Amino acid sequence: MLSSANAQLLGPDFLSRLNLQDPHDLKPVSGGDVNLAYSLYSGNDRYFLKVQPDHDKHFFDSEVASLKALGKYVTVPKVMKQGEIQGFAYLLLSWVKSGPSNQGDLGRALSVLHQGTNEQFGFELSNEADFVKKDNRWCDSWAEFFVNQRLEPLMKQAIKRGFWLTQRGDHYENLKKTILNDEHAKNVKPSLLHGDLWAGNFMFDEKGQPVFIDPNAFYGDREYDIAVSKVFPGFNDKFYEAYQAAYPLDEGYQERFKWYEFYYILMHFVRFGDIYAPRLNRLLLEF
Repeated sequence: MLSSANAQLLGPDFLSRLNLQDPHDLKPVSGGDVNLAYSLYSGNDRYFLKVQPDHDKHFFDSEVASLKALGKYVTVPKVMKQGEIQGFAYLLLSWVKSGPSNQGDLGRALSVLHQGTNEQFGFELSNEADFVKKDNRWCDSWAEFFVNQRLEPLMKQAIKRGFWLTQRGDHYENLKKTILNDEHAKNVKPSLLHGDLWAGNFMFDEKGQPVFIDPNAFYGDREYDIAVSKVFPGFNDKFYEAYQAAYPLDEGYQERFKWYEFYYILMHFVRFGDIYAPRLNRLLLEF
């Protein structure tokens, strides 16, 4: 339910400041887990509007950069406008009309994305606006990037939430040593990643073409995206089979998947709390 402060977004003053022709029919829609989300028409054209109260125009910088990077390889919503109105950051995207799904095509599309490469790991900007901030400074080693710029900062936050994690320190240290000494982690080449590939972050347009949404992009080990996709339901066998056929994973990926599952559950523990503690504990005891 919108607060009185947010309700003004439905008013004509906000819409007029978007500088659209004949803006109308602003309605809340799903997709507002982090941001307020709306459907909006301008004339006969429909758009998807994200709004974040009490933030400046830079709030969506990371998402815009991510969409631009992914858009070179796969289909993403088109960025129409980005800015700030009366203390509300906003991002206006093209509307994607849903159509028939084909997860085989989704797997193949992801394999194309992952063939976008770079010389270093990281991204052109860090995501300071994320609930769990992402340090994307460039790094020559995936092992060092993942440990020092993903795991370590997150684990420090997690310990503040759950003191019991300090009692699992040996397991965590074992995990770090494993990653830092792993040949794959030391030698893998940087691939462009979606960065948050769960079932809510893809869809199919009216032609059945896969569309990637809400990316948190960076260059990393492509196994990260695949492992994250397995953490929660939403991807079927056709997706994984099509990906493997198009771009086979390196031997031993099943063990490395556990690193990335641990990180993703750790991130959910930091954000959502103790509901993820049992799963996090089970994963940590495996290391």
